[in-house]
Amino acid sequence: MRKYWTVFQVNWQNALQYRGPTFISILGNLLHISVLLYLWNAIYLSNQSLGSYTLSDLITYYILQLIINSMVLSYISWEISDQISEGSFSNFLVKPVNYLHYWFTINLSGKLFEGLIILVVGAILSFLLIAHVSFPSSGLSLVYFIFSMILGGLLAFEFDFAIGILAFWIVKVNSFKYMLQYCIFFLAGALLPLDLFPVSFQVVANALPFRFLVFFPIQIFLEKEANPLPGFLIAMGWIVFLYFFLQFALRRGITRYEAVGK
Repeated sequence: MRKYWTVFQVNWQNALQYRGPTFISILGNLLHISVLLYLWNAIYLSNQSLGSYTLSDLITYYILQLIINSMVLSYISWEISDQISEGSFSNFLVKPVNYLHYWFTINLSGKLFEGLIILVVGAILSFLLIAHVSFPSSGLSLVYFIFSMILGGLLAFEFDFAIGILAFWIVKVNSFKYMLQYCIFFLAGALLPLDLFPVSFQVVANALPFRFLVFFPIQIFLEKEANPLPGFLIAMGWIVFLYFFLQFALRRGITRYEAVGK
């Protein structure tokens, strides 16, 4: 564990040193959420409604989505695919680290750093919109929400790692990676609550694990998920399955790796 702790510390120091990209990313997400909040406010002013969601519910939904986007969703696939396609992955073949565990440590330190910043931003937004923010009525819902975010973070990392190592099999992976990431983003409920879509779409979305990244945690916070325990078990099952699958896929990918670079 000592080597991974060292990796964690080094990446944390890098995040402190190069904080500009983090602030720019948060600013972009904040602008995106602000536009959505303005849109929904205009819809509700014209006496329209969306399913079972009040204006307060939707404002809360998108503030939480802003937080989850920074603390849960992972974007390490870009660096992983670059290392594989450029040939620098060769360095890891002689290092005493597990590549999956290495990137989990990198992702964890980055998310903790970004999370500290986004929590401050979320708190300021909540204060400014306090009259329109819904809070859980019990402490247990808040505990469930935090636990669901942890599970969502593990799943998000595994999905993004899987996208990254596609570079072992696909030479020009970037365009394919864009498509996969947007599909996951959409099916996670990051653009719109999943229960506002047609029933047939909801059936498909509920059968897939992506809802545990965004939609499921927010439903718990809004207390629209009556019993989250079965969802926790399903999410943990996916986490365990994907962990062993990724270890297998990584070993298979290494056998195809040519280390020729671009």
